[in-house]
Amino acid sequence: MAGSKFTVIIQPEAEQDLDEAYKYLEDQKVGLGFELLEEVTKVVEVLEENPQIFQKVYGEKRRAVTKRFGYNLIYIIISPFVYILAILHGKRNPEEWKGRK
Repeated sequence: MAGSKFTVIIQPEAEQDLDEAYKYLEDQKVGLGFELLEEVTKVVEVLEENPQIFQKVYGEKRRAVTKRFGYNLIYIIISPFVYILAILHGKRNPEEWKGRK
């Protein structure tokens, strides 16, 4: 599908993950949560263009990682959509997202 864009959809559980991460980082230092959102936005832009570049980590689920903060964006491709299922720090237990659909 060269030249075509994917539509990225952040599932409600992933939205909640991101909200919790934002609040946590803002509690550490004002502005840090916003910087995480900027990082996540950059990853989403890559997923819109070429979501296949990241490896599969569990069945058809793939993982993209934010460079600075080490948050994993777990997603699945159901063309022309990319569904983000979880946004969790790399140190979190992967069992937390394996059952998400």
